[in-house]
Amino acid sequence: MRINHNISALNAWRNIDQTQYSMSKTLERLSSGLRINRAGDDAAGLAISEKMRGQIKGLNMAIKNAQDAISLIQTAEGALTEVHSILQRMRELAVQAASDTNTNVDREQIQKEIDQLREEIDRIARTTEFNTKKLLDGKLEGFRSQVDAKVVTGGNINVQLGSVSSAAVEGTYVIEVGQFSGTETSQLDVKITLFTAGGYSSTVVTITAGSATLGGITFKWDTNVLSINDFGGALPKNEVVDSAVVRVEAIYTAASQLIF
Repeated sequence: MRINHNISALNAWRNIDQTQYSMSKTLERLSSGLRINRAGDDAAGLAISEKMRGQIKGLNMAIKNAQDAISLIQTAEGALTEVHSILQRMRELAVQAASDTNTNVDREQIQKEIDQLREEIDRIARTTEFNTKKLLDGKLEGFRSQVDAKVVTGGNINVQLGSVSSAAVEGTYVIEVGQFSGTETSQLDVKITLFTAGGYSSTVVTITAGSATLGGITFKWDTNVLSINDFGGALPKNEVVDSAVVRVEAIYTAASQLIF
């Protein structure tokens, strides 16, 4: 029995096949930029690289979350800066109106500007948003942005913004002074309690039930607070008013209030 073979040709073929395989692997690594493209290249190395790749992607997303949170805060800060400017202007107008060099018409015009500024504060509070989230309406509580790739509690940015509104809050009062024609007597058949924000020293009238007539306008109440700040003395139960304007408006507090 005779076997025909060509050892030299077989060796050449094997070497060519190995060269082509090595060239294919090299081209794959060059095109992907990765030394390990599949588990067959390096099983242990692939496990380590995938873990590191997950950490890197988590860090990149945490950076993006931090940038988004910063953008949200900057948006709210910009709106609050505008509100601060409006409040400064309102204070300037209030000081200006306190001068007796102004006529009643002047004060009416000043009050109109103050009313418009208050409406602008409410508009800013209603419309300021980031990614459709309202920022200044008091509903953004417990807002959290994840900035830790490990997703732990200590890696959070917590944002909590209160409500911004021109309406009076608990313990504060709005004073508006103007003029109306005629004199009327306000019947306040109730006890009188005197205090200011700092303690019981100035003037506030607590009304349990009844009605009052000022300038031809009758006001009725169940349990309200009639607040007269900086009055400078005791207020009788029957007080004749000859120059004042009483303004009644809705205030978002626990109870309705009658504001002078």
